[in-house]
Amino acid sequence: MSGADKDALVRGIGELLVRDIATAGHDLDGYALIADYAGDARRISGFGYRDGEAPRAATPQAALDTIGARLDELREATRVDGRAPWTVCVIQLRRAGGRLHAEFVYDEAAQWEITPATLAEVAERARPA
Repeated sequence: MSGADKDALVRGIGELLVRDIATAGHDLDGYALIADYAGDARRISGFGYRDGEAPRAATPQAALDTIGARLDELREATRVDGRAPWTVCVIQLRRAGGRLHAEFVYDEAAQWEITPATLAEVAERARPA
């Protein structure tokens, strides 16, 4: 798959997220989605951001199944020959300038693991710049 096709998958996920955020009535300056494939199942967590405020839980609801399927496609499309696929993907949206960024984590995925003890720190680290 070409880089343009991979970029289109990321943009498509971003568009689904923007629609889900709008449908849920969130008024946000930024948004981050963390897709974690460590362990036996895919886990998706979303966080909404307002400048100057703490992150709030905002996992997509309306399009969660579709977003999950697109993330699965993206994981396969970004596979590197001879290497395991990424374990974590962090997608960040920033309202100002319409910025969309995707980070793929192959090693040290534990830094994105969300537990009661790590929730606040991970959510803040995922905040779009």
